Amino acid sequence: MLVVSPFCRTSILIRFTIILTSLISVMACSNRADKDSKLNSALDTTKSFKVHNLWATPKQSFDLNSLGKSSGDTLHLVTCSEYVYFPFGKLTNKSSLKTSLLKGFNITNCKLDTFTNIMLPNDPNDDIHQWSESIELRLGVNNLSLFLDNDPEASIHGYIRGGQINDSNVIFLGNIKVGMSLQDFYKSFFDSFPNELSAKYKVVELESCVTDVTHIYSFDNGRLSTVKFVSQ
Repeated sequence: MLVVSPFCRTSILIRFTIILTSLISVMACSNRADKDSKLNSALDTTKSFKVHNLWATPKQSFDLNSLGKSSGDTLHLVTCSEYVYFPFGKLTNKSSLKTSLLKGFNITNCKLDTFTNIMLPNDPNDDIHQWSESIELRLGVNNLSLFLDNDPEASIHGYIRGGQINDSNVIFLGNIKVGMSLQDFYKSFFDSFPNELSAKYKVVELESCVTDVTHIYSFDNGRLSTVKFVSQ
């Protein structure tokens, strides 16, 4: 009868443990590789972009132009979507406020400038009567500054050039509002956005690709806390 010494039994057990640990490690790596492979194959990389080696897929309606000057806890995105100009509905003049999501705001100041743009001398039929309107709005602790015009050479005839939204009384297009979760915010603009990236950023900036307009969405404890608008 073969007798195995305690030392040999211990040695065999150690070797078995090492082999088992190695097998588990190889299987885990294989599973991760398979998972990553399936994830990448499910993504259309022609419609996605990478942030810190992770893929994100914007909605087609978001019309993402490029990844901007992101740094630290701030994600900066450049978009050609009309949303960046009209986050409360398209505005054409002061009266259009009544049919937009800004209908609850009070007009605190309004300035209208008009002039005639003479296209051809001695032919008044070709003259263009132009106007521009600066409007200041307020609703409780929320304020906005709008600019509207009918300039025939401009690609955009209205945008929000300043202000800040501080509470949930103001609702944006897509039901975006102060207090919403970070995950729901990303779902408004992306078909796919990695959770690892969601946790990384506390500020999301949306910059227009034409007129210099920027939205700054700030988050606190995973919830949208303020939205600021700036332009130059």
